[in-house]
Amino acid sequence: MKADYEEHDAILIARCLMQIKAKFDTDEGLSFIQQYYINQGLKKLGDNGKDAVDKELRQMILRDCFTPKFVKDMTASERKKTQSAMMLLAEKQFEKTIKGRLVYRGNGTREWLSREDTASQTASQEAITITCVIDAHGGRDIITMDVPHAFIQTYMPEAKEGENCIYMKITGMMVQILIDMAPGYREYVVLENGKRVIYVQVLRARYGM
Repeated sequence: MKADYEEHDAILIARCLMQIKAKFDTDEGLSFIQQYYINQGLKKLGDNGKDAVDKELRQMILRDCFTPKFVKDMTASERKKTQSAMMLLAEKQFEKTIKGRLVYRGNGTREWLSREDTASQTASQEAITITCVIDAHGGRDIITMDVPHAFIQTYMPEAKEGENCIYMKITGMMVQILIDMAPGYREYVVLENGKRVIYVQVLRARYGM
């Protein structure tokens, strides 16, 4: 068992934390992932971007992340609260890979959800660094792991009586891509302002919710 921290250890750790914070806390910031909206991303990334979109949507279908719904079966409140799906393409600088991510455009829920209900806790850079320092000082063995598709492993809670289900609408070029992958979605297409839309009930958690 190693001894507790001495005063000079604490001072050294504090200085290290301040230097790390100063390095990352800049006006310019540091970005290791470049993200694009689908239209911009496909122009920039070409076939690689299209493959990433296809892979993400295919995964949504195979994992039953949502199910199509007829508009006539939805209440007026559910239609009003339905948020759009948004496809982002991320280009990872170091890995040189492109990933598609279908997210729930949750900013529209601010009208009826509080900040507390929509907040997602995230560890700060300082907290992670302190934990690493403590582990290193204690000579601990550390294991890191990645849970693949962690968000979509989580089922949405069933709506209680009087509550609305969570719906999302697929728009733009994603409608045709979805139909090509799962032709059964074609009968759920509706026109809104001259544009094709597919309403789906969200069954598993999505980014942005």
